[in-house]
Amino acid sequence: MNHKNIVILLAVACLLAIPLQMAAQGAARDPLRATSSAFFQTDEARRIGDQMLLMKHEADFDVVVQPGDSIQLAIEQAPEQPEKPFKILIRKGVYHQKVIIDRPNIVLVGEDRDSTILILAEAREKMTKTTYHGKDVGNGVIMLQEGADDCIISGLTVYNNFGTAVEPGNTTHQMAIYGRADRTIVINCNVWADGNDALSLWPPGGGFSYHADLFLRCPGIDFLCPRGWCFATRCHFLGDRRAIIWHDGSNDKDKKLVITDSYFDALSPTPLGRYHHDAQFVLVNCRMSSQILDRNIEYAYIKKQPDPWGLRAFYFNCTREGGDSGWLRDNLDQMKEAPAPHEITARWTFRGQWDPEACIRELWHILAY
Repeated sequence: MNHKNIVILLAVACLLAIPLQMAAQGAARDPLRATSSAFFQTDEARRIGDQMLLMKHEADFDVVVQPGDSIQLAIEQAPEQPEKPFKILIRKGVYHQKVIIDRPNIVLVGEDRDSTILILAEAREKMTKTTYHGKDVGNGVIMLQEGADDCIISGLTVYNNFGTAVEPGNTTHQMAIYGRADRTIVINCNVWADGNDALSLWPPGGGFSYHADLFLRCPGIDFLCPRGWCFATRCHFLGDRRAIIWHDGSNDKDKKLVITDSYFDALSPTPLGRYHHDAQFVLVNCRMSSQILDRNIEYAYIKKQPDPWGLRAFYFNCTREGGDSGWLRDNLDQMKEAPAPHEITARWTFRGQWDPEACIRELWHILAY
C-alpha cells in the first residue's frame, strides 16, 4: 500500500472515531440501531448478516473489482438495459476514481463500508470530467446519469475531499453522490464531503430515493438535499454551522422528505434545515444533540416571497438535548392525511408505488450487513 493511501486510511479512521466516541458517551440515546422495517430486526436477518460479513461470495456477483481495477470498466460490462440487477463487488481498498453510472439496475456493493473507499477531490466549478459517452455529467464521486434507475449503492465510504486536498476550507458544492436517476437506494455507507450538497439526488421532476444506515458528515450546507420523495432511516448526521437537511417538493404538494430513527449532531451550533422551494419535512423518532440550534426548519430567502404552501415541518417523538422552545412538539395531526406514526413507512412515503425494502430483501444475500 502506498504512502498516499495509508494517509487516507488514517484520516478515515479519525473520522470514524467521531461517531464511536459519541456512542460511548451516549449509547442509550442513539437510535441508530432502531429500525422501521420488521424484517431487518429478525434473527434470520441478523444470522444472514453475520455470515455475509465474514465473506462476500464472488460467485454471487457479475463482476469483482480488485484494488487497482477500474470500477467504471466494471459498470461498462453490464448490458445497456439490464433486465435484472447487475451486481458488482468492490473489494477493500482505496479507489481514486470518479464513477459514472449510466444504465439502470446497477448494484455496487463494497466489501466493507469502512475500508472500501471511493475518494475524489472535485468541485462543481472544477470538474475532473465533464462528459461521458457524449453526455454531460455532474459533480460527484459517484454520479448517476438520467435513466440509471433502480441503482443500489451499499457498503462504501464515498468521500469528496476537495475542501481538504485542493482548497482547504472551501465548502463550495462538492457532492459525494449526485444523481438524476429514479428509485435510487443508498444504504450502509459513509457519505462525506468537504462542501455543500454531499448527497444530492435530483431526478427531473422529482423522483424516489431511499437511504438507511448512513453516516453523513459535511461542514457544508444542505448535505442531504433530495428533490421529490425521499425516505431516510437509521442515519447519523454530523454537521458544522450550516443547515443539515433541505428539500425541494416543487409542483406536487405530496412530495416529502421523511426521516425516521435518526440522530443529528454537529461540531458547533448548527441549524437543522432550510428550504428554497415548496417543501415538506416529516421527522419521526429522531434525536438531536444540543449543538442543533433550538429553532425550526426555515425558509432560506429573506426578500423573496415564501412558497405558497408555507412551512410544512412535521414531527413525532423527536427530542433535542437541553429541550426546545416548542417547535418539536408532535404535530402529525396537522398533516393533510394525519397519519399515525406507525403508518409512516417507506411504502407510505412513495404512495405505494415503490417498495425499496422489498428490493433490499430480494438481494439481502449480497447486501447483508
